[in-house]
Amino acid sequence: MILGIETSTPQASLAIWDPECEEVVWEKTFTSHRAHNSVIFESLEEAIANWKGDLSGIVVGTGPGTYSGVRVGIAVAHGISLPMGIPVCGMTSLEAWSEEQSTYRVVGDARRKSFFFAEVNDFQLQGEPGLYEEAELKALLEKAFAQGLSVFTADQSVVERFEGCVLAFPDASCLARRAAEKGIPHWETEEPVEPYYLRPPYITTPKKR
Repeated sequence: MILGIETSTPQASLAIWDPECEEVVWEKTFTSHRAHNSVIFESLEEAIANWKGDLSGIVVGTGPGTYSGVRVGIAVAHGISLPMGIPVCGMTSLEAWSEEQSTYRVVGDARRKSFFFAEVNDFQLQGEPGLYEEAELKALLEKAFAQGLSVFTADQSVVERFEGCVLAFPDASCLARRAAEKGIPHWETEEPVEPYYLRPPYITTPKKR
């Protein structure tokens, strides 16, 4: 069994995927506009209580998304994997937006008067998401719509500003399924799981007195 953890957007989810029967055997979705840390643990306890002995790996969505939400998901994944001795891997949340459509686009508010635009083909992210101003994004959206592609976003403001964009969220069951398809050995690296940043994190150091 593979535990999926997705906390990069206000709608977070947990899921357990059974690779043998190729289906989701348990899942929970919850909403929080903060860091999810106050609502995630009750659902996790339920998952671990029922499938602790069967878990073979954990996959966590690394974003891009809310700074605190992504970091909570990663911390929880490591907190479970270490005592249980099972591998954990990170996967960009952009590849977990749709189970039915393998090729789609994702757009979101990147702050600083810019937007990110990501291309996913056959469930694989194509290069790095680009950062664009509004006029540039409109041209990309027109091209995507002309190709008959769905454009997903987790930002209500984007839906209101750009006609045709669909409000949706990455899903833990999609993450777990993608991880199962790639195989557990693919996960076992010495690299720690890190958040997926659209820009380098802005960090300031304390001023010297």
